[in-house]
Amino acid sequence: MKKSILRVALATAVAFIMPTASNAQLGDLLKSAASSAVTKATGNSSTASTITNVVTSLLGTSTVSESNILGTWTYENPCIAAESSNVLTKATAAAAVSKAQDQLSNALTKAGIKPGTMKITFEKEGKATIVVGKKTVAATYKIEGSDLLLTLTKVKKTIKMNCKLSAGKLQLAMKSDKLLTLVNTISSTAAAASSTLSTLNTLLKSVDGLYVGLQFTK
Repeated sequence: MKKSILRVALATAVAFIMPTASNAQLGDLLKSAASSAVTKATGNSSTASTITNVVTSLLGTSTVSESNILGTWTYENPCIAAESSNVLTKATAAAAVSKAQDQLSNALTKAGIKPGTMKITFEKEGKATIVVGKKTVAATYKIEGSDLLLTLTKVKKTIKMNCKLSAGKLQLAMKSDKLLTLVNTISSTAAAASSTLSTLNTLLKSVDGLYVGLQFTK
């Protein structure tokens, strides 16, 4: 019964605000409305907090251009991004996200990816450089709509990332297995994080529409 109420409350809250909200306001409105709806439906503020953390980290849908991302971006924090607000109606989503948030932060820290320690520079003509601590990795990139295809030169592997620009922040979100590839290539201490990242990958695969994200700021 509670699950049904939760689904209705979320759907109602999101449907109410979507037509009138601007892109800049959408995150705050979603968080406020969904949190209130879920708390009323379940009486559990902890559950509401977990779910609304996902609501405010949606994938980007706007087309991105090279000129928008040129320059050096500094890693700020990880996030779990949802493909759409409909992901939240799934009973398994809240539990998966709650576990994944801690695992993601823990794994990235073990890999040396902490706020301020990772930088990614996008240059003209599709060239990119990733720096994590003292390690530098060469890459190339290509933009297709709202996706960024990052090719790691040394290992010749391409990672598809959803690219979202909002309020001066850059969010790069990808499937969890792609994060594994990225971390293994750019980190000098990736081995220390491999077990946690593998567990995270298995967990997030159980819920369609969830991505892991890295947020950057200039």
